[in-house]
Amino acid sequence: MDRWSESRTEGEDEAIEAFLSSHFPADYAEEQASLTAYAESEAELSDEERDEVDALVAEAGRQFESSKGTLGLAIDFIILAEELAQHDDWIEGFDPSIVVDDVLARYESKAKSSLTLQRGDVKEGIRAYHNELIELFREDLNRTNFPSSPGHHTGEWERYDDMLEHAFRLSREGRYVAVQELFDLGLERLESKEYERRDPPFKDPFLRVLRDYRRSDPDEQGGSAYQALCYGYVKTEWPHLSLRASKVRTGSSRQQRHGDIDGYHGPDLMISVEVKDREIDSSNVRSELGTMMKVARDTTAIAIAICNKVSSDARETLEEEGVRVLDDLDLQRQLEFWDYHKQNRALHGMLHFFANIEENPDGVQRLLQFISTVDPDNRVLAHLAEQDSQTNLDGI
Repeated sequence: MDRWSESRTEGEDEAIEAFLSSHFPADYAEEQASLTAYAESEAELSDEERDEVDALVAEAGRQFESSKGTLGLAIDFIILAEELAQHDDWIEGFDPSIVVDDVLARYESKAKSSLTLQRGDVKEGIRAYHNELIELFREDLNRTNFPSSPGHHTGEWERYDDMLEHAFRLSREGRYVAVQELFDLGLERLESKEYERRDPPFKDPFLRVLRDYRRSDPDEQGGSAYQALCYGYVKTEWPHLSLRASKVRTGSSRQQRHGDIDGYHGPDLMISVEVKDREIDSSNVRSELGTMMKVARDTTAIAIAICNKVSSDARETLEEEGVRVLDDLDLQRQLEFWDYHKQNRALHGMLHFFANIEENPDGVQRLLQFISTVDPDNRVLAHLAEQDSQTNLDGI
């Protein structure tokens, strides 16, 4: 097995050293934190003590196959011996003759469901150590498959008393070497939870449309780009509704609509959205959005005004009348929470509006040209006309 200095990450090493420094004497743990000191600790072990360390680590490895938590129990036994040794010279040095009965005869056992030993005023128990190990392995070492059931393993400590014997026979140097090798065993056999990172990362195409897409063009009706954008937003935010919308500058009353975009569930009007690609303030709020105030007052539908900008007093007026208000900054904050696929769905809704409601192929192509610059691998670009694609590439 690779030694800890080679196989661990810097973060793993720091987390383990922090744990050990809380149980080994501070000066000793600090001294042992270097590779040189660790090698010296190994060199100080006799062949017999080295065999004892190997036996403990090997037994922990065998038990690990059927119960991962026994790895923590082996470390618990070492920490228990070390904590007691700081107050009792009996286990300060290596003693291969110690057996479990000796340990239980010298220390009073104070717990029925775990192992807690007391001599005089000194009382130490493995349950607390095991709780620390759970947090260490699962949080700091990112080994989330380390078992999180301390009672199950510490309550069955007697089944593993051979590991307890090994731990209590070791000297401080032996315990330190053994616990380091047990941590190496755990890091090697427990799977690290890796978080996949996509390279390159997903784009945010609809957010880029909101921020950067030019909203006017000689070949498009004024306001149609913003209305298409809002249609894509509404279609994605309320996918369960059937939407009705018409071309820009087609009066809603002539189409028996309430707003620019109405959303139905069966026969019931659920939302009505009025789109204004201009700033709404106290001077024009009632003339521009009076219809939405009436919808809010006279129907059970959610009345929504989506505007480029809304002054604070106009927003207050609308909200007092029951109209929900979204401006570009509100939309931006929402879209920042949308993943790529949700943004792409809204993008398709915007294209649908241009192609099938506004019936403006030039608007479709202009939007596709923009998409090719912010999301060049988007499959919707299969609809980008060849000459437009070349014109766009020439302009980049």
